[in-house]
Amino acid sequence: MPRSSLSRVAKIGSLAASCAICLALMGASRGAITKPTLNPDAPVVELFEGIDKAQFDARLVAQNAHEGKIFITNKTDKPLTVAVPKGLVGVQELAQPIANQFNQIGFGNNGQNNGIQGQGQNGNAQAVGGNAGMMGQNGMQNGNQNGNNGFNAGNNQFPGFMFSIPPEKTVQLAFNSVCLNYGRREPHAGMKYKLAKAETLTTDPILLQLLEDYSPRTARDAQQAAAWHLANGLTWDQIARLVDEKVPGNPVPLFNSQQIQAAKTLVEKAEKSAADRPQKKIETARAVVSK
Repeated sequence: MPRSSLSRVAKIGSLAASCAICLALMGASRGAITKPTLNPDAPVVELFEGIDKAQFDARLVAQNAHEGKIFITNKTDKPLTVAVPKGLVGVQELAQPIANQFNQIGFGNNGQNNGIQGQGQNGNAQAVGGNAGMMGQNGMQNGNQNGNNGFNAGNNQFPGFMFSIPPEKTVQLAFNSVCLNYGRREPHAGMKYKLAKAETLTTDPILLQLLEDYSPRTARDAQQAAAWHLANGLTWDQIARLVDEKVPGNPVPLFNSQQIQAAKTLVEKAEKSAADRPQKKIETARAVVSK
């Protein structure tokens, strides 16, 4: 078959796969609960422990670098309260294990590397990181800042938030995120992404704190610059020189001086909060629910 024909077949196949994924997600969205509540009598299960035990199914739709949707389904015949960790990451689901993918994209034990990330191996799309929140009337509401409807957070509570899911039902959450691989392709709804704890990606307490503190109320550009500084080792001078050339021959700076200064402030705040992480008193999810 001619190369052009093979290319057309590949494009048609990719488009068909994307359409199938989108149709499946539209169906999930229509039947999903967007304003979950807390059932104090329902057993508490940490999200990823529940996934490992086949109690929950979790799907991440990374619509772009900053927005996504998380669908969590209770696969049992009893109501369950799911405890969602603060820090979450999403990585394109490929054949190799997640940990191997993170290693490939340049994350070390301290969350940094020695230079700017390029397109990456095999053209993988970027990883994204941030936290989950409830879908609100005015957009996404960060679950870490909302104390109503069963969402709990704070230094003396479970470090995340919780809500209950009726048997065999699905809850839809908003995923607030930033790009964690400068230079890689941006995700879209046609890509298959896997949800994981932020600790799966890095043990750097400052980067973890930044992802946990992500808020849709804070300027995205500042949060993105801060993330690239911590996750990819870009210096502030390198970040100041980054440009976007959507129009050939007309490069536009990605970040202005105010956004970079705001990013520095976010990093400083994360550094101060991260210094207190080992001393923070964290109660169990079950203890919070029993109050």
